[in-house]
Amino acid sequence: MLSSLFRLFKDVYRVTGIKLVGLVALTTASALLEGAALAALLPLLSGMPGGEVPSDRVTSVIYAVLAYLGMPATAFGVAALAIFLILIGAAVFLVQAYYAARLQTDYVAHWQKALFKGYFSARYGFFRERRGGDLISAGLTEPIRLGGAFYQANLILSSILFISVQVLVALVIAPVVVLLLLGVGTTLFLVSVGLVRRGLAVGEQITRVNADFQTDSGELIAGAKFVKATATETRALSRLTAAIERMRHLTFTNAFDVQIVRAIFEYASGLTVIALLVAGPMLLSVDIGAVLVIVAMFIRLFPKVTGLRQCQQSISLVLPAFDAVSEMLASAEAAREVLPEGAKALPRAAGPAAITFDAVSVEIEGRTIVSEVSCDIAPGSFVTITGPTGAGKTTLLDCMLGLRPIASGRVMIDGVSLDALSMEQWRRSIGYLGQDPMMFHATIEENLKWIKPESTMDEIAEALRRASAEFVYKLPNGLETIVGDAGGRLSGGERQRLALARALLGSPRLLVLDEATSALDSGTEASVVATIEQLKGQLTIVSITHREAMVGAADRVIEVRDGRIVTRRAEARKGT
Repeated sequence: MLSSLFRLFKDVYRVTGIKLVGLVALTTASALLEGAALAALLPLLSGMPGGEVPSDRVTSVIYAVLAYLGMPATAFGVAALAIFLILIGAAVFLVQAYYAARLQTDYVAHWQKALFKGYFSARYGFFRERRGGDLISAGLTEPIRLGGAFYQANLILSSILFISVQVLVALVIAPVVVLLLLGVGTTLFLVSVGLVRRGLAVGEQITRVNADFQTDSGELIAGAKFVKATATETRALSRLTAAIERMRHLTFTNAFDVQIVRAIFEYASGLTVIALLVAGPMLLSVDIGAVLVIVAMFIRLFPKVTGLRQCQQSISLVLPAFDAVSEMLASAEAAREVLPEGAKALPRAAGPAAITFDAVSVEIEGRTIVSEVSCDIAPGSFVTITGPTGAGKTTLLDCMLGLRPIASGRVMIDGVSLDALSMEQWRRSIGYLGQDPMMFHATIEENLKWIKPESTMDEIAEALRRASAEFVYKLPNGLETIVGDAGGRLSGGERQRLALARALLGSPRLLVLDEATSALDSGTEASVVATIEQLKGQLTIVSITHREAMVGAADRVIEVRDGRIVTRRAEARKGT
């Protein structure tokens, strides 16, 4: 655990820099002020009726401070100094707490932003190779747990500094008593070592169970229609209940272990304080005033010691989150999409795109998915790609979008190899429309502006007209209409038209239709196809489809089987 804790502090310093040094300075100042406030009580307690004022170094320093401040060396003067130190200590503590909270939240936000930036900077294959629940857990839940680790680490640091200061002051006052107390504390720490180790193992298991739970719950909620339609609610609930029970057991184990540690330290400290009050003056020949100050210190100290052990127990639960987010970020950065060496970010061209497949082959996990495919797609043409499931249609489309690595051959855009283009620039030239267009639970206007946020109302109106989506203006709230989760408040045809309008707002050179009408009824499909036909010549259109309406509207049909082009038909609507 110590190595992981060291790496956590090192990473916090990497993110926060000098701010972490400031936090340590404030924490040290808070501990010093609290120790000084308690030490200031020594003359007051030693000067009680029947007591003799000792000539120890602590009392001498306090009297010297009072003299410097021009305050009388009386009970009133000592009490005033102690009150002043307590008030200053409270102010420093609040500043330190504010600073710690800011750094903690900044640290969590840093990791969340870094992870999602890493995700969306990675190649598309990064998403295909991982469960969505793992990505969400690492990006949302694990950084929050990491924030918990930061909090616990800060408490550990605070406790260590506080304990160190209090022990140093106490050693000056009564070294024998302090050594006895340190012996008791060390023994208690050794007794609870096993519980801390178990907490670390539980934390690692919680990281795995949490990712499984988020994945399962996300998949089952997204597939609620399937679950209801197949009457498998009980099975779905059973799957989630199993994960919930595993999480319940692990969190209960850790929570109860924390209470065991608390009981060990708190009750043992109570017995130790009683023993000190009795044995200090009688057996150790320690002044009663010094014993009272030491007891007061250790009454304050033992909760810190208890808290320190509890922090060790708690941090072992959340510290595995650091490894989880570090590994996920490293894998995302390893899959980062970069411009190949020697490639140039060419300026964006205007007009429909010309696309050429030159002997393109694609392999996935040792299997050849596309083999030696060559074809030309003329600028401004409407081309459909058909073929049976698994033939390689989507793979060809992914190659065109730069989402799938090519084993051999090349894809060319306007005569320039895709490898020589900036993927960001090329994709900004593409309008994409899938079977289920992505819609946010937001207004129509917000959804339309996703690709081009600076779109004007005139540009939106033109895009809606070109997409035959002017039904928007007939809705009660018009562009301010909330579309619902995944656009669920709209019909399938309305969603597709809005998605088409959104694509057109980006002024694409290429419109990609990935089974865009497969979920529509024939009447709605016909109207969407008619809308797409009107765009011919204005931009290049490539569609994957099995539907005859879309095939019939195309200028050219490419049929793919077993990763190869088997037929090409031109002017499909005329049957030639």
